[in-house]
Amino acid sequence: MSLAPRCTRSREPRYARPVPRHEIHEAPDAPNTHGTDGARQAHEVRARQCTQCGATIEMDVRALSARCAYCDAPLVDEQRASTRLDAVAPFRVTREIAVAKLHEYLRSKPWAPRAVKRLAVDGRALRGVLVPHWVFDGVVRSSYDARVGIHWHRVETYRDSKGQTRTRTTRETEWFHLAGTAARQVESHVVSASMGLPEPESNALEPFDLGWAMPVDSRLLSGFEAEVPSIARDRALTTANEELRSAEAQRIPGTLLPGDENRLERIHSQVDIARCRAVLLPVWIATYAHKNVTRRLLVNGQTGRCAGDVPVSATKVTLAVLLGLLVLALAAVAIWWRQP
Repeated sequence: MSLAPRCTRSREPRYARPVPRHEIHEAPDAPNTHGTDGARQAHEVRARQCTQCGATIEMDVRALSARCAYCDAPLVDEQRASTRLDAVAPFRVTREIAVAKLHEYLRSKPWAPRAVKRLAVDGRALRGVLVPHWVFDGVVRSSYDARVGIHWHRVETYRDSKGQTRTRTTRETEWFHLAGTAARQVESHVVSASMGLPEPESNALEPFDLGWAMPVDSRLLSGFEAEVPSIARDRALTTANEELRSAEAQRIPGTLLPGDENRLERIHSQVDIARCRAVLLPVWIATYAHKNVTRRLLVNGQTGRCAGDVPVSATKVTLAVLLGLLVLALAAVAIWWRQP
């Protein structure tokens, strides 16, 4: 089994389709996805001319880059990119390193089917994609009520079954009410702006280093797939609010509350976003088929961190359960055998 390149964002071919002269038309620019969802643009195309050979090709209206079907030259719509995007974070992990990381990732999955662990991942199966993300900066302010537990120990005297006096130490917990407030500066909170990369998969690849982000430049997009945001900013803002509130509900008990143990009883968090940017972030993507189900593997193009859908082998799980039962049975027989 081997990985084969397959587009996960749309059903359009990887290379742009040549357009007969009698069909050539210049499609109007897509609506600004800063305010509306880009799902309506999924089947719209626009005509572009190759700057190298002069051929006219069709590009998906969301696409910012493609390759000419005649001369394989990279095409970049830099004007649209500069008006729709604020920055681009270039690839820092090469294709060769990404392949090695995927091999290591698959070997680390002991419950994966043997066929999946032996996938012949090669560079041709990897697609370099600059995935649009919304990046938020702001402040999260929280008020909370909690119970804080303080441990203390007491020594008690008791009589055992033989009537002998003994002492033992018992731990007790005294609880106190605590109310407070907290604030946290939010810098570069990332939310996927692509319908092709759901937020859970994007989260699995984090963190991304926005310090490497640069102004939009066609040289950074050339040779990679890229698209404008297809998820509206308002929708991404809702996701960011949910994630930031959830993070505060974990951060406050874990790092701010005193005591030996604590319980967060109430929390109210307000998220104030000061700035929002549309940034392209680098991701290596490979797809594969296992038992007629198409799955994909992802590599963070900055750090090499891997994520993806790796199935669990039912055969391996069954054998492990049977082996465990066999060990328990042998242990029970050994205990019975040693009894007088």
